Amino acid sequence: MKRQKSLILERPKVMISEKEMTVLLGKDKEGYSALCPELDLVTEMDTPEEAFKDIVEAMKEYAKEYLDEFELYSKSPNRSHHLPYIRAIASCKSHWELLSLLEVRYGVVHLQSV
Repeated sequence: MKRQKSLILERPKVMISEKEMTVLLGKDKEGYSALCPELDLVTEMDTPEEAFKDIVEAMKEYAKEYLDEFELYSKSPNRSHHLPYIRAIASCKSHWELLSLLEVRYGVVHLQSV
């Protein structure tokens, strides 16, 4: 008697990492702003896609600069707390991996007079 091989199909598993950083995309009269509050970074562009792409690039560049100038940034009172986020960005092996660390939220920019 021949033995049949059984084929068991597994469901694909999607691994979702904990969100490390937030990107807030806001619309105003002039265009679109993207803000990463954890790193104190902001950018302004004509479209939400451009704003998002620009803030992600700014995050990468800032992480590189922070690590290149580690002694300066790590001792700065307004930058030293960024280190866990910088390490998270630096550990990413791909652009997709970096995107998986981000929670993107959308809104409208309201400016208040002072």
